[in-house]
Amino acid sequence: MMLPLVTGAVLSGALMGWEMLSASRSVLDPRDYARLRVGQDRSEVEHVLPDRQTIPRPSATEPKGRGITCEYYAMTADRFDDRSGNAYRLCFRGTCWCHSTL
Repeated sequence: MMLPLVTGAVLSGALMGWEMLSASRSVLDPRDYARLRVGQDRSEVEHVLPDRQTIPRPSATEPKGRGITCEYYAMTADRFDDRSGNAYRLCFRGTCWCHSTL
């Protein structure tokens, strides 16, 4: 009778741990973001970008245009932070950083 409860608790804990680890690898430090400038080449900004993009994406529409791609990076990995779920959106046109939103 206790086995399903214990199994559920262990799985829930493991999933929360995995989520926190994944989130921490997608956080763009606010100081690094503040140093970025629109118009920089991607090769200039790559060294401050996290390993991964964040999975939750804001619902705002992305800029449209030929060659524009957007990437999303979390503001925080702390689930209890007011910024939890918010992301930086960096859009590139080719290799040039062309647009950003919070």
